[in-house]
Amino acid sequence: MSVVEIINRRDVGTLASFTLQAREALCLAGPVRLAKGRVHEALGDSADMFAVLAASRLSGPIIWIGLSRDIGSLAPTALQDFIDPARIILTEGISRSEVLWAAEQALRAACAPCVVIELSNGPNLRESRRLQIAAEEGGGIGILLIHGRAHTSACETRWHCEASNAGENMWTWSLTKNRKGELGAWQVRWAKPDKSGGAYEAGVIHLAAATAA
Repeated sequence: MSVVEIINRRDVGTLASFTLQAREALCLAGPVRLAKGRVHEALGDSADMFAVLAASRLSGPIIWIGLSRDIGSLAPTALQDFIDPARIILTEGISRSEVLWAAEQALRAACAPCVVIELSNGPNLRESRRLQIAAEEGGGIGILLIHGRAHTSACETRWHCEASNAGENMWTWSLTKNRKGELGAWQVRWAKPDKSGGAYEAGVIHLAAATAA
């Protein structure tokens, strides 16, 4: 287990440490959690890094599904500072319906703790309900990367992810929808793990709380 540190600016100067214990929820840091057995949406120019960093907190294969135009430029070796590229299984669909079908099968099969689905526009209520049911059956985490517009859906959370100008490997994550908790925004910094022992999952994600809704 790793320790993630959060600076909560509502109480300036207070530094708290949290131990990661991901069971029912994947704890990225302190209050930032992704419920397992649920589907989560991510938008913005750094949504793909949100998925990669979330997957880095889990072990096992990562199934990445999308149309050729969406996943064709994904270079697993470019992600080796964050995760072992050998964990990524790319699955190419020829249509939106095929991508959604493959996503349902992957989520339901429980063969991977994290399934990433790329869509040009977000799922509608019916599509998202089907994905949620599949995730509940499999128990893993589904992350929808939405390149266009998000719609009303049954997804658990929705995140807006942008690169931060505060430094290298830094991002801003804004939680804009949360069915079971508070909203907020965080500045995120990736601390490069020591890969001498091959433990990619030992990387630490540091979050400085920027706002809380």
